[in-house]
Amino acid sequence: MNRSDIVRAAYQRFNEGDFDGALDLCDPDIEFRDVIGHDGTVSGREAVRRRWAERFSHAHITVTVGEVSEMGDAVVAAVCCQVYGPTGEPVGPPVLVTDHFSFRDDRILRVESTVFDGVPEEVKDFLLHVTP
Repeated sequence: MNRSDIVRAAYQRFNEGDFDGALDLCDPDIEFRDVIGHDGTVSGREAVRRRWAERFSHAHITVTVGEVSEMGDAVVAAVCCQVYGPTGEPVGPPVLVTDHFSFRDDRILRVESTVFDGVPEEVKDFLLHVTP
């Protein structure tokens, strides 16, 4: 599996709610910057798993993957994210993101995201303040 395939597989597992499966493709020292909140970067598989569990305990996110390109040792992916509430209704508009993946050997080491128009306030409020 090349690095683009690893990234696509991670998105697929994430979309399926298989956080452990997605994290299996990551280095134990994974660094993931939270673009929804203001809590910065979380490091380590367990911390990332906890963050995802917190964010998506009452919501589901679907990541539609567009172009995935290898650039030297990195992979860049253009994606569209849509958050859905507990009854399946969309929350806010889709969010366009470019994710930059750094690797250590064949494992994802760091994910850095650039959100084009920012995360809409209704999406932030929903993911940060609604309890299951």
